[in-house]
Amino acid sequence: MVSGDQLRGLARRAEAVALPAAAILALAFHATLPSRLPEEADHAAAAAAVAAGKQPGDVVLLHPWWTERARLFAPEDVPVVGYLGSDRANLEQAPRIWLLSQPGLPHAGAGEFRDAFFPGRSPLGEERRFGTLRLSLFRNGRFRPTLFSAAAALAQARAWVESAPGVKRWECVPDGRGGFQCPGSNARASVEWQEVRFEPRRCAHLSPPGGPDRLVLEFPAAPAADRLSLEAGLIWEFAAYRNPHLRPVVVGVDDGAGATLAQVTINPGEEGYHRDLRPGPSAGPLRLWIRAELAESREVCADVLAQGPEAGP
Repeated sequence: MVSGDQLRGLARRAEAVALPAAAILALAFHATLPSRLPEEADHAAAAAAVAAGKQPGDVVLLHPWWTERARLFAPEDVPVVGYLGSDRANLEQAPRIWLLSQPGLPHAGAGEFRDAFFPGRSPLGEERRFGTLRLSLFRNGRFRPTLFSAAAALAQARAWVESAPGVKRWECVPDGRGGFQCPGSNARASVEWQEVRFEPRRCAHLSPPGGPDRLVLEFPAAPAADRLSLEAGLIWEFAAYRNPHLRPVVVGVDDGAGATLAQVTINPGEEGYHRDLRPGPSAGPLRLWIRAELAESREVCADVLAQGPEAGP
């Protein structure tokens, strides 16, 4: 039977071996790291290739997502996508995707990325190499043309706060920046860049009035579409709050007659975007609305998209 002193001696000897081994591995890693990283000229050459072949609607997707240095070189008119979880992004508004990859980096997760990215995408041409960078262009079969966006059309909307649909309402006024302020209420709407669970997006930033009232934004001329997509998520750290006094926030879309077409409910502690997909409505007014019994920390990033059919394989 091994005594306690013997066990402690074995542990000390194992530690004496493990620590130098870890130090050697760390030194080896740092010694080889420069050979795994692209040179500035490699980034510039990859960016020039994107600039030469770009088309409207293109995006650059980073893999791994944290290889942010590429943003410094990318063409200004081609959005760069890279955030925790972007491997699984549908990128429905991008007909083509430039994949800028550094597969030689530690923990790049090439297998997981491949499983998430490739379904519905097809290569356009051969992969190009710039040092340790790999650049490939893909047709995005998940692409859906956007026929209408509430965020893009916010300046053309009307806004009001109402106590119930079709009952008493208080008109909101334009704020001079494409959004609305609602006198006598904390409710407001604006178009801003916001972050929902690490994903940055330009969206309609909505603050509910609180209580039974709801903020309504009416868009008078939305087109007929194949699909209606409502997306909404709590911004910043608000999504992680689980205080017992907090209440759900409800975001919905009605037609011009007040019938609800899509709706999501976001409970305290629920992170990320909530999405409701419905068959596209006929042409006519759409009303985006938000309600929360307690408005505190219930601000959302939202958009309503009227979309065409998916591009397909």
